[in-house]
Amino acid sequence: MNIRKTKFYQNLRTRGSKLLDLGKNSLKYSKLAATGQLMSLPMAQITDEFAFSLASEGWNFYSSLLREYDQNPHISWDETTLFRFFNSESIKSVRSLNDLLFLHQPQKQSQSFQFYLGTWPWGGLTKADTRQGGTPFGWYYDQIEGKMTKELWGYGRNLWYEPGDRYTLEVETELTLKLYASVKKSYQPFLHLSFPSVTLLVRQDGEMRGLIVDGHHRLCILSHLNYEQVTVAVEQVIKETEVEQWFYVKQGYCQSEHALEIFHAFFEINGRERLDYLAIGQIV
Repeated sequence: MNIRKTKFYQNLRTRGSKLLDLGKNSLKYSKLAATGQLMSLPMAQITDEFAFSLASEGWNFYSSLLREYDQNPHISWDETTLFRFFNSESIKSVRSLNDLLFLHQPQKQSQSFQFYLGTWPWGGLTKADTRQGGTPFGWYYDQIEGKMTKELWGYGRNLWYEPGDRYTLEVETELTLKLYASVKKSYQPFLHLSFPSVTLLVRQDGEMRGLIVDGHHRLCILSHLNYEQVTVAVEQVIKETEVEQWFYVKQGYCQSEHALEIFHAFFEINGRERLDYLAIGQIV
């Protein structure tokens, strides 16, 4: 009898492999924790890259979708607030970060250097992106710069490239609900060492915001499931006190006061004000 073909041997080998992986993950986790790359952050301090917050008083389109789905599991994707939000003419007309952050304050939209979507005063959402000034994208950017960024993250995976695109909205709705069903059953980031990641903004007074880099869907689901704290990987730390060293300020494109106006917007707005401005309202 070939012992390598027995069920006992195969089970033993599987368990050994899992223990080895667990040991490797534990070592990797220890290194991440020791270097400060992992931290526990209150959900109320997490927001997406355009300041749609996961705080209870905020509004985020993925969280909105989950609430409506729980209220009506048979709701059609084109009946959701997410669909109506991305089909509003104001959202379809967004050209820059400035337009989106200050949608509810039109007088502020053109007061300074216009940041393409995918760029921020400090640069981008990761250290590599920040060194090159971000990763600009969008239909407007492509028209001006002669680029093609529609499939930068895959076909139908960018809600902001052409807001209102039906295929993208349908794909994102299906993806969110599929992941929701999975996370509700089990969420074990420590076991698999798969953590959502953020860029950490730190005000002079020590207040923080975690801008989602990766794991937007997961974080919205966890927020919806009433997680008050979440462990995240920190991609980079952007400090208010270092504004003069931020990419677009240092390059002379943007004055520090305008850079800080955008920086502080992530602490002062939460998405609810823009939903109210559009007069859409959450489906109840």
